[in-house]
Amino acid sequence: MQKKDRKYSIIWFFVVFCWIFFIFTLSSESYNQQSIKPTLNKWITKEELASKLPDTSITYHGSTVVAKEDPFGFVEFFFRKGAHLFMYAVLAVGLYMLIRNLMARRQMVLPVIMSLILTGGTAAMDERNQLSSVGRTGNPTDVIVDLTGACVGLIICILINYWLDRRRNRPEYRFVRKF
Repeated sequence: MQKKDRKYSIIWFFVVFCWIFFIFTLSSESYNQQSIKPTLNKWITKEELASKLPDTSITYHGSTVVAKEDPFGFVEFFFRKGAHLFMYAVLAVGLYMLIRNLMARRQMVLPVIMSLILTGGTAAMDERNQLSSVGRTGNPTDVIVDLTGACVGLIICILINYWLDRRRNRPEYRFVRKF
């Protein structure tokens, strides 16, 4: 491993470690500590928000949230699931970059598979951790949501890496003279 790769591996390890710590810190909080309903209630009234939402409902984990009846709960549901997608997209990208930097040859498939397995394992442990938190329930369906976020994050990361590699290899972007 080259010195540059080692430096980046240490940085990515630190990012992944801190991000996992952050995920588990948030999952240890109670439902009321994480609720955005009080904040939404300060910004907009229930009636105003209900008038802006579609007449629809969502059933998830045995409960139904109706947009017009519980607009704050409806918005909070999407906020929470969006947070799951984002948190695990970042984790998967961090793991992918760490594993990719640790490998001698720059591979793509093996780091993707390994980062998805590690992200799925972290998501499962996170859901298990939520079972011990007040007002929280661990839900296996959330692991699927987390892995969906991981896949989206990896796709974006791979596309950005591909674009950057192509840009670096174009002749007009080479600043090193060949003698």
